[in-house]
Amino acid sequence: MPILEVNKIYNMDCLEGMKQLEDNSIDLVVTDPPYNLGKDFANDNLEEQEFINFLTPILNEMARVIKPKHSVIIFFDSGKKLPLFWKCLFKSNLKFQKGCNFYKPNDCSQPHNRTLRKSEVFYICSKTEVLHHDGDTYIHDCLIGNHTKKEGWYHPTAKNVSVIRKIIKSHSKIGWLVLDPFMGSGTVALVCYQLGRRYLGYELNKEFCEIPKLRLQQKILKTGGILPSAEKS
Repeated sequence: MPILEVNKIYNMDCLEGMKQLEDNSIDLVVTDPPYNLGKDFANDNLEEQEFINFLTPILNEMARVIKPKHSVIIFFDSGKKLPLFWKCLFKSNLKFQKGCNFYKPNDCSQPHNRTLRKSEVFYICSKTEVLHHDGDTYIHDCLIGNHTKKEGWYHPTAKNVSVIRKIIKSHSKIGWLVLDPFMGSGTVALVCYQLGRRYLGYELNKEFCEIPKLRLQQKILKTGGILPSAEKS
């Protein structure tokens, strides 16, 4: 079962894609799955049991491919859908390690019980009780960053580049392989390119698969760098 070509984003279902990866072949997972909030993209408007049946097998595949003691970092909604994530996590082979917050000063959305959301959560998990401590730096358990500036592209849930950079720097080293099963706008790929990490990702939406290529090309024009392979399969 050979690992897929790296520095590439595959336009395919991530569960099927990860089944093509070897056990213990990934150094770090950083991902932002659907929160089941009813947004206009795949698997974001499911019944509770349907969502559990969707996400839990994906978490199990993350647990299979991640190396022992290495981190799986997952963003999720901090509101009423959060218990749904915990149900998926507790049914999976991943082990909870740490809960963290992503504070967005310029966000003020989704009012619930007169409370406006300005933050999301991300969780550090692993498949072993003990985590490694390799990385280039340390981070706080509350990171701050505004919405990503979208230059000629659109994605409804794009993550802040500086926040993802801090996470990847703190949980990996140069040359390590970073997996994002829900690549979306390609922030993980872009940051890996900037930091000298290798990346591998999946994105079900064909249109969204074009965004990482555009963002990498924009970065190259600004820096004079060399474009890594980021084609779709």
